[in-house]
Amino acid sequence: MKNRLKARRGFTLIEILLVLAIIGMLAGVAIVSLIGTREGAKKDATKAMLTSIETAIETYNMHIGHYPTEEEGNLTALRVKPTFESEQVGEMWRGPYLKKEPRDAWRNTFNYEVNVAGTDEAQAQPYRLWSNGPDGVDGTEDDVKNWSDEDATAP
Repeated sequence: MKNRLKARRGFTLIEILLVLAIIGMLAGVAIVSLIGTREGAKKDATKAMLTSIETAIETYNMHIGHYPTEEEGNLTALRVKPTFESEQVGEMWRGPYLKKEPRDAWRNTFNYEVNVAGTDEAQAQPYRLWSNGPDGVDGTEDDVKNWSDEDATAP
């Protein structure tokens, strides 16, 4: 009987493999859940940055009387004083409204366009501001926008 107890002190290969398989499965589940959480955090950070840029755009609009245009450099007009048609308008610029070039959580620049005045789109949202999202491609499902597609199609 003593010989049997002495021989049974270690683990068998099957027991070790079973424990390693369980640890591997748990690690896989943890990694998958963390990746989803990280992407969610990046989207949340990008949405917060959109809000910050919107505040800067609205402040610019209050000072100048219109939203930054393509001629003024779009979002660059929030950091660097653009050349205005009139000196009076130029004197109203109180920037910089942003300290540095805004980038999303994936280090891409934001897209910005002013909606054409007098259109339904412009009444609902005078400008569009968005990030291309994790894939970096414009117009895909993962874009982070300051508007809802449902709002754009509503009558």
